[in-house]
Amino acid sequence: MSERVRQKCSHSEEKYQTNISLETLDSGCLNSATVCGVDWTTLPDDTVIQLFSYLNYRDRASLASTCRTFRLLGSLPCLWGSLDLRSYKFDTVAAVSLSLRCKNLQRLKFPAAGSADAI
Repeated sequence: MSERVRQKCSHSEEKYQTNISLETLDSGCLNSATVCGVDWTTLPDDTVIQLFSYLNYRDRASLASTCRTFRLLGSLPCLWGSLDLRSYKFDTVAAVSLSLRCKNLQRLKFPAAGSADAI
């Protein structure tokens, strides 16, 4: 959970004293989608896709790992048309992984000529 989300949760907890009940437990763990009184999984798909589009690829992957719905929406080809990898090492293994996962990739920014050889 990011710092901004934690702050929002702490403010909403002051407003609405959230009681943790059996409904918020998911296999012995807190269901983080509803802890703050907001069920993020009920957002319309278009809204979630728009949210994903504002994130960098690392944050997209992080958000997509939170639940099955976000994983499905986060893997849509329309979100992976371009990647900026200038601040990351890019090798042959990464190039193969991208070619398999990002079929819709049209623009790729990478740091150096060594990375171009990997492609």
